[in-house]
Amino acid sequence: MPLDREAIIAGITPARPDLVRLETVVTLCEQRCKRAKEKLDFAAGEVVDAETALKCAISARADWIENNPDPQMMLL
Repeated sequence: MPLDREAIIAGITPARPDLVRLETVVTLCEQRCKRAKEKLDFAAGEVVDAETALKCAISARADWIENNPDPQMMLL
């Protein structure tokens, strides 16, 4: 027996929200925000580490160039 248009639409239309469903959505959103903040904090630490490594690498390169004035190496 084929379904009529109203029955199909009723089958795909979400149920009217109730307090339990809304509380679940709020809880899931809170968890998502918490995870996002944790990732952001970790990423901020990673940026600090990367900037520190970059400064060390730039300093090491400058020291090497200053202490190794071989013109052949400077062509590379």
